[in-house]
Amino acid sequence: MNLALFASWLGAVWWSAALAMLLFTSVGALLQPWLQARRAKNSHTPPVSAILPVKLHNPGFEEAQGSIFTQHYPGYEVLFSAAEASSPVLDLAQSLKRAHPHIDSRIMQSHCDTAVSPKLNTLAAPLAAAAHDFILTKDSNIIFEPETMAAYMQNFTPGVGLVVGVPIAERPDGLAGHIEAFLINGHARLLLTASALGLGFGVGKAMLFKRSDLAHAGGFEAMAYTLAEDTAISEGLAAIGLRTVFAHKPLRQIIGWRSLRDIYDRQLRWSVIRRAHTPASFPLEPVVSALPAAVAAAFAAPLLGLSAGVGFGLTLLGWLCCETLVAWLKGWEVSLLSPVAFAGREILALAAWARAWTTDDVVWANGRFDVFTGAQGVVPEAVLALPRESAGAE
Repeated sequence: MNLALFASWLGAVWWSAALAMLLFTSVGALLQPWLQARRAKNSHTPPVSAILPVKLHNPGFEEAQGSIFTQHYPGYEVLFSAAEASSPVLDLAQSLKRAHPHIDSRIMQSHCDTAVSPKLNTLAAPLAAAAHDFILTKDSNIIFEPETMAAYMQNFTPGVGLVVGVPIAERPDGLAGHIEAFLINGHARLLLTASALGLGFGVGKAMLFKRSDLAHAGGFEAMAYTLAEDTAISEGLAAIGLRTVFAHKPLRQIIGWRSLRDIYDRQLRWSVIRRAHTPASFPLEPVVSALPAAVAAAFAAPLLGLSAGVGFGLTLLGWLCCETLVAWLKGWEVSLLSPVAFAGREILALAAWARAWTTDDVVWANGRFDVFTGAQGVVPEAVLALPRESAGAE
């Protein structure tokens, strides 16, 4: 077999595997809500402490943070937390608090600087001060539907330690915003399929867990070693036999305006974290990407008597059409910029994946971090003394 023929057959194998994954994950994404809803059998509604870390004024901040006060749930408190003593977003949080006096809410400052993750540091004080064992965290660009909290609790069945959600991008502004939306929703297809198969991973846009379970898994100290606090919580709970599941209802993530640098930095951070925490699957990520599949099709095209250009172009077009159909069926946003955003996503995501092999240095919240840098300083005594309630508490 000559080299050209070998390359054609290798391309055909890659293309076939990529196409199979595309079709499989498309079906999985469509079936996930029905399959996961059948598993969400918990009918108890214990009280919940909702912790909302705040720092930056993300697009839609007021709507997203205000949505926590509209939950159709019998009993919960809201704790806003920030590293700063005062800031414009804390002023907005104070306004939301005053606008919803019927919900018990507090604003706290978290002085902890022990964890690698600044988000985990922000969660430290309210985690220790929360009135209830069940803890629900939410990022400031995530909108909760009125039934979201109840839906999360429905998924907290026996053997589950962490319920998370699949974020779905909406309201992108500008080309970079549309690229990020395509990135997030393409990743959502994979996460929804994992959920359909009964798998779960730490995704920190919104998380429901029990403080007592977290304490049994080692508490704050055991989660402080990595920038990926969501993954650390999931892995820590798995170590004591508790699973992570995705809720049957997705999350709405407001995108707004972004710069290309913003989304590249964010994709690089996530890529480095995945390389660190899922080393077995990270090298295989290009298999589920359209651009490598199109290159493989270009090599395989002569086997069907087609030119390399035709194989390349048909693959990209078919992939875009498939993703657009899934988005339309799921009710996700589709726009005239989708073809350009699709191309931008492929280039940016592969660039971030390649760069992630050569660096541990990432950007987050206007600062630079090393994913593997150990925690410094002393954990606050209040955090180390997290209540260790019995497994049946609340």
